[in-house]
Amino acid sequence: MRISDSTRYTTLLKYVTKVNEQLTDLQTKLGTGNNINAPSDDPVAFAANVRYNAELSTLDQYNSNLQGLSTLVSIYDTCFTGINGQLNTVEDLAYDFASMDTSLQEAATDQIEAAIEQLVTIANTTNGGTYIFGGQQADSAPFRLNSDYSVTYTVDATAEDVTEIYVDKSQGTEYGISGRSAFYSTSKIVYGDVDNTYTGDVYSNTDNFVYVIETGTNDTINVDGTDLTLSSGVYTGAGLAKEIQDTLGSDYTVAFDSSTRKFVITNNTGSDVDFNWSASNAADTLGFDNVDTILASGNNLESDLDTGRKSFLVEITNGGTTTGATGRATYRYSTDGGTTWSSDITVSTGGADTTAGDITIDGSNNTFVVTDGTGQHTVELDQDTYTGSELAVEIQDELGTDYSVSYDAETRKFSITNNTGGVATFNWSNADSTAAGVLGYGNTDSVVRNGTSDTGDYDAGMFIDGSGVATTENNGIKLSFSTNTTDTLTAGDTFQVEDLSVFKLLTNLKNAFETGNTTWVSKNVQYLEDAQDLVTKSAAVVAFQGTQATALADNNATRTANIEILQTDLVGADTTEISVQLNVLLNTYQALLSTMSKVLSINILDYLN
Repeated sequence: MRISDSTRYTTLLKYVTKVNEQLTDLQTKLGTGNNINAPSDDPVAFAANVRYNAELSTLDQYNSNLQGLSTLVSIYDTCFTGINGQLNTVEDLAYDFASMDTSLQEAATDQIEAAIEQLVTIANTTNGGTYIFGGQQADSAPFRLNSDYSVTYTVDATAEDVTEIYVDKSQGTEYGISGRSAFYSTSKIVYGDVDNTYTGDVYSNTDNFVYVIETGTNDTINVDGTDLTLSSGVYTGAGLAKEIQDTLGSDYTVAFDSSTRKFVITNNTGSDVDFNWSASNAADTLGFDNVDTILASGNNLESDLDTGRKSFLVEITNGGTTTGATGRATYRYSTDGGTTWSSDITVSTGGADTTAGDITIDGSNNTFVVTDGTGQHTVELDQDTYTGSELAVEIQDELGTDYSVSYDAETRKFSITNNTGGVATFNWSNADSTAAGVLGYGNTDSVVRNGTSDTGDYDAGMFIDGSGVATTENNGIKLSFSTNTTDTLTAGDTFQVEDLSVFKLLTNLKNAFETGNTTWVSKNVQYLEDAQDLVTKSAAVVAFQGTQATALADNNATRTANIEILQTDLVGADTTEISVQLNVLLNTYQALLSTMSKVLSINILDYLN
């Protein structure tokens, strides 16, 4: 049977088309390096490959974030080195102040001004247009230098936290450090205005900021419409976190972050929980806005605001001495920067004045609990006003001869020695130990062996609001003055108890140099070491972030390599074998084209003939 030219041509065309498709497929595999390039190749393998590509893309984004963090850490490192350098320069000037004449003091003032200017420049450092110390306010300068060389931190309290980035599916990390953390300490110090006429010492238990829960005032948290009540008492941040957790129950975890002074509540109930802060009178104390929040199970709820930033501005209202039964100066204080003021309060020496007492024991602060070999008993002090030494005698009289009590006017602290022959526990955390605060003891029990002593944790005496106990108003802060009879206070003298600020410290030193005030140079220079410690701590935090970023980047690189291996095993093509197949098909394709050409030529000749 004779095969027609038309049939022969159609058959050849079909083969050419098929080989062409095979060539295209091989070229695609060779170009991508994959055997699977479309769902039709292998639906299951193709879907798995899509998942691998998505994970690789995510890891690439994480690595990009980590590389950005590593770059930022390097910038921070340069900044903190510069900050320390400026602080060291100012410290050297301060230590040399006593030997400076007027012209040298003027030159030193200029140097301190230059240091402040340089620090503001550093504090406003940018990375890719973002202010690295700006927290969530990253698009405008966080620090402003004023004409008097004071510095204003422009970031709103709700925007101070640094931005968080994700470096893994479930792991976010802080992106740098905020200006608040870098230039302001969570430790308080006492500042005095260099224009004050008072040249004596000022004392404050600045490390004793406490949280006070008062019944009916700030003791409720409304959860899912139910008021949960916190126990009244005096707490540290960690202590209050434990009380909150005990009140909420075992399905919650509560922590206190001392670096930010914020509480963190974790919901482990297995369901959503509504924290109705608008109906919780403890919201302000715990740093939460009065906005209701639904907290999903497994998630955290952090305070909106720093709970320990409270400051006290003190102004002398009537000048006078710091000692004696009459003629003592009075002061008023403000916790809102001077908008509202307290009534006048007589200055105190924390019991150090020997001529007249200024520690008042009344029905609110006259007991403490002791447990010894005779059992647990409550010691009740006579209600009166005492000097420190007089109160030491009263405490010993009430404790009995098995104890000895002393008062140190230099440190303004009491010391109670156990001579019972056994162990004694001073139960300062007991609710009946109402005298703990005025005596200078924290709310932690002290176990004292025979022959050893329990010395006060901080200054004895009245609190800054004139109260004999820690309250929500004073937060356990005290303020007392020197007993030097030549140290008089003048109306208008001002003092501040507030968080240490690197900028305010340097501004105060500048003013002290400018006015030649030796007293305030010496008072402020002692805080420079605290400022340097703050910078060192901040640098360490950022360095840890850098180390963490490096470790995570290495881990991501390993994960990327492993996924690529799995991907290659799943869809990877043998390019050498494909190249051989491609060459064979190309030869076949060319042969088919040649044959088709001949068939086509014969058909044309037949037609012409």
